[in-house]
Amino acid sequence: MNLTSPAEWKRLRRRAGSSAFRASVNRLRTEVAEFLKARAHVPDLPGGYYHDYFCPEHARELVFEWQSPQEHRCPVDGQVFSGPQLEAAWRWTVNHRLAEAALRLAVLWRISGEAHLLATAGQILRDYAGRYEGYRGGIHHDPNPGIATYTTLDESVWIIPLAWAFDAIRAALPPEESAQIARQLFAPAAAHLREHHYSKIHNFSCWHNAAIGTIGLLLDDEDQIDFAFRSPAGQLAQLSQGVLDDGLWYEGSFSYHFYSVGAIAALARAARHRPDLDLLPNPKLRRMFAAPVHCAFPNGSLPATNDCWYFTSLLGDCCHGVDPSSDFYELANAWYGDPAFAEILHRNYARKPRDSLTALLDGTDSIPAAPAPPLHDTLLANSGYAILRPGEDSYLLLKYGPSGGWHGHPDKLSLIIPVAAPDLGTPGYSSKLFESWYRQTVSHNTVVLGHRSQPPGEGKLRCFRADGPFHVADAEIQFESTQLRRVILAREDYFLDLFFVAAPTPQTIDWVWRNAGTLSFTGETRDLPALEGEGYDHLAQPREVTIPVNTPFTWRAGQDRVRLWARPETGNQWIAAEVPGNPPEDRQSMLLARRETTATVFASVFHRYRGPARVLAVDWIPTGLGCAVRTAGGVERWVIQSPGAPTPSGPCDFVYEL
Repeated sequence: MNLTSPAEWKRLRRRAGSSAFRASVNRLRTEVAEFLKARAHVPDLPGGYYHDYFCPEHARELVFEWQSPQEHRCPVDGQVFSGPQLEAAWRWTVNHRLAEAALRLAVLWRISGEAHLLATAGQILRDYAGRYEGYRGGIHHDPNPGIATYTTLDESVWIIPLAWAFDAIRAALPPEESAQIARQLFAPAAAHLREHHYSKIHNFSCWHNAAIGTIGLLLDDEDQIDFAFRSPAGQLAQLSQGVLDDGLWYEGSFSYHFYSVGAIAALARAARHRPDLDLLPNPKLRRMFAAPVHCAFPNGSLPATNDCWYFTSLLGDCCHGVDPSSDFYELANAWYGDPAFAEILHRNYARKPRDSLTALLDGTDSIPAAPAPPLHDTLLANSGYAILRPGEDSYLLLKYGPSGGWHGHPDKLSLIIPVAAPDLGTPGYSSKLFESWYRQTVSHNTVVLGHRSQPPGEGKLRCFRADGPFHVADAEIQFESTQLRRVILAREDYFLDLFFVAAPTPQTIDWVWRNAGTLSFTGETRDLPALEGEGYDHLAQPREVTIPVNTPFTWRAGQDRVRLWARPETGNQWIAAEVPGNPPEDRQSMLLARRETTATVFASVFHRYRGPARVLAVDWIPTGLGCAVRTAGGVERWVIQSPGAPTPSGPCDFVYEL
C-alpha cells in the first residue's frame, strides 16, 4: 500500500505554496542543496557504534565532516582522533544522514518535480539495495547485530526514512527497479529485524516494531504488520506494558521516553490509513506527550533522570537520533488538539522559525492560540517523581520510584533543583566517566551507605500535599534491613530537607549535595587524602570543613545563589570537593555530611535566590528537629513532631507555626 495517499501529496503541494510553510520549504531546499554539495555516497562498509564518536576526555560528540572519514575533531580543544573504530562510528552518521537526505530529496521532488532530485533519491536506494547483502559479516554488535549498521536498533532508525523515501518515489521508478529495491533492501531488512527482535518491553523493541510495521505496510505484508502490532512484544504490548499509567516510559529517562515515543509515533503515522491499526485513540499515547509537559522546569528543560542526555528539553533537542521536541508536539497538536501541546509549539517558535519537515508534512495549517497553563505540583506516582512548585519559579523533584532497568541510576530519594542542583544524566556511553561517575550514587543528591552505590530498589510515597502553607513530598525506601526516608517541606522562598537513615549496624553514612557554581563558607579547612568508595575517586581536592554553628554554606553560579543551613549534629564531618558536571569540564562543588552511626537524621534548610536574600538566618532548636527561619518578612517557626525518631515507622505529624 501507499504510506502517503495521492490526496496527501496534493495537500503537500498546496501547503508548499502557502506563506505559512514558506520557511519549511526554504529549509528543505537548503538542506537538499547542502547534501548535494557534499557529494556524499553510500559507504562500502557498514556503520559502527554511535557512542564511540565522542571525545574520551571531554565526553562531547566529535565534529562530523562529510569529507573527513579518517580525522575526527573534538569541539572543545580541537584535538584530532583517528583509527578504524572512529571511521566506523563516522559511518554511523553517514548512514543516518543519507537516509534523511533520501527522504528530503523525495519530498522536494514531490513538490517541485525536479528530475535530479528523483534521480539522487533513487540512487541512494539502489546503492543501499546493491550493498545490503554484502554488509553482512561486517562490524556489528553481538548478540544484537545490524547489517548496514552496528545494531538492530540503528538498523530500525535508519531504514524508516528510507522506506518513506521509497514510498514517495517508487511510482516514478521502473517497475523492475522498484521490485529490486523492495526485494534486496526492505524485505531482508524487515526479516532480519524480526529474526533478531528484542522480544521484550524495551525501547529497542519499539523501534524494531516501527521498522517492521512500516516496511510491512509499504510492501503489503500482513504477516509482518501483524507481528509489529500484535506480537507479545509488539507495539500494542509496548504501549500497554512499557508506558506507565502516568504516561512516562518505564525506563525513567526523558530522553528514552522521547526515543520510545518517536518509534511508537512513527508506526502510528505509517498506519494512519488503516482503521484497524489506529494507535491514536490509545490513551497512553496521548499521555506520553502530556507527561513531559507536566514535569518540565520553568525554562522548558527536562530533568536528566537516569540515562538521560543533559540537554533534553521541550524547547530544543530531547534525545539523539530523533527529531527535536517541537516536531513531537507538531504531531501531538495535529492529532489531539490539546491547548497544552499548542502552547509548547508557541514557546518553541518564539525562539526559532517553524521550518521543519514534520511541520510541513503533518502539522496543522496554523497553531491555535494557547495561554501558558498554570503550573501545579505534579505527581507521577508510577514513575516515582514527586514535583513541588510552591512558588512561581520554584521547582523540587524528589525521585523515589522503580529502578528503570538497565538505564536506571542508583539514586533513590535524590533531590533535583533546576540549574542549581540538576541531575547530571549521562554522557556518551563510551565516556570513561559513564560508569565510574554518572552511574554511581555519589554523583546524585541523596545518601551513600558504606561508600557503596545503592542496590536496585523501588521506593514508595508516604505523603504528597500541595495545599496549606507548605507543600510536602515524603518518600521512603528499604534496602534489606536499612531504611531511608526523605521529607521535603517547601515554602515559596525556601524548603526544609529531612533525611532519615536507620541501619542495623554502624556504618559510614554520607549525605551528598552537589551544586553548580562555587562553594563558599565562613570557617576553616584541612586537606584530606583521596576518598575511597564507588565513584569517590572523582571527588577532587577533598578537604574537611569546620564552620560555626548556624552559619550557612553558599553556592554561587552567575546570579544564582543557593544557601544551606544544616542542623548541627555530634560526630558530623563536613567534606567539600570539586566534581565533574555534565559535560565533565563543567565543574561543580560538592558537600558531604559524613557520620559513623546506625541511625541519624540530616536536617537542612535551603534557600535559592537572585538579588537580595529573603531568608536571613536559621536558628536550630537545641533538641528535636525544629528551627526558626528568619525571613525579610518575619520569623517562621518549624516544629517537626513524629512518633519514633529518627526514622518513624508510622505517619509523620508535621506542625507548622508562623
